[in-house]
Amino acid sequence: MKKTAIFILCIILFQSIGFVRSLYGFQMDYSRLVELIKMRDKEEPFYIFNKFEDNIYDSSCKTAIEYFNTHPDIVKKLRSDLEGREIKWEVKEFKKRLLFVPETRKEYSDLYETYCNHVVKYILDKTKFNNPYIKIQTLIDEQPDLISKKKITAFLVHNLAQEFNATFVFFNQNSKKIKVELNGKIILGEVGSYSSFITFMDNGGFKFTRNNFTVWQNSAKNPYTALMTPVEETLHILLRENTERIIKEKIDRISVKNMENVQNIADEWISVEEAVVGGLVYALFPDFAKQYLRNLPTSLIDEDIETKYSFGKYKYLKRGISLVKSLGYEEVIRMYKEKTEEFTALLKS
Repeated sequence: MKKTAIFILCIILFQSIGFVRSLYGFQMDYSRLVELIKMRDKEEPFYIFNKFEDNIYDSSCKTAIEYFNTHPDIVKKLRSDLEGREIKWEVKEFKKRLLFVPETRKEYSDLYETYCNHVVKYILDKTKFNNPYIKIQTLIDEQPDLISKKKITAFLVHNLAQEFNATFVFFNQNSKKIKVELNGKIILGEVGSYSSFITFMDNGGFKFTRNNFTVWQNSAKNPYTALMTPVEETLHILLRENTERIIKEKIDRISVKNMENVQNIADEWISVEEAVVGGLVYALFPDFAKQYLRNLPTSLIDEDIETKYSFGKYKYLKRGISLVKSLGYEEVIRMYKEKTEEFTALLKS
């Protein structure tokens, strides 16, 4: 049976459309977009993004904990039935799929789509990378075409959630067991996402695969978080091939290639990639914001960074921002691609 380790970059979005002129040739103002993002989120209706997929090996425990934390009545009943305060549990089966709330307000969807295309072009011009996208589009219909393509589609939505079907076994210290089957739904809180996978093959080898799509939502508690997401996710996509290369090299060097060891290697290098991307965003996006987002308070940038510091995968972010400031964004990109080990030593120093 094939097992898959996953590392998801998730992480942790304006003036009326009539004021947006030409294809970025004239001065544009997305101030209206900031105002739209501040409006109350739409949390329904949910549409199906993809089919259910087996998913025991990555985020099932995290998803289950989030679900049980928001449904304390279930936990209370289980404790009563198991006659104990301390209960343990394990996942027997876990399937999940993405759900999304489409952005149906035309002003909002049109302006956000224009903004995403503009800011991506700005970043590509600065970094001299090729465009990784076949299309950046507002998603309205259920189950979009996800057939493999060489380039990536960026789907724009208002909100994201995860639905799961799961079988859990709960037990107490006396080994009394209760089997529970649940269907649940949680709001992801992930403004952007792009995933890579490491799949163990039957012959003992492994291979990398990546999604050929990324999903960006136009809503967030902090407008800056939503506005910088197209930049952040684009940089992750552009640097991912190099990250996968170094992960593969590290896996090849270890004697015991099990799920835990591989996941630890992947998590560590995703933290490095997060530091590089975070530093690049911090260096490049503020200039764009000064030109085109005049009503975006700079304090929101600091708030977003402070929030990230509380998550483990951003443990090198502060140092990443410092290195981009001192070395320059072009040199950091060059070092990460050509002298990865040397750059990482600087990052961890």
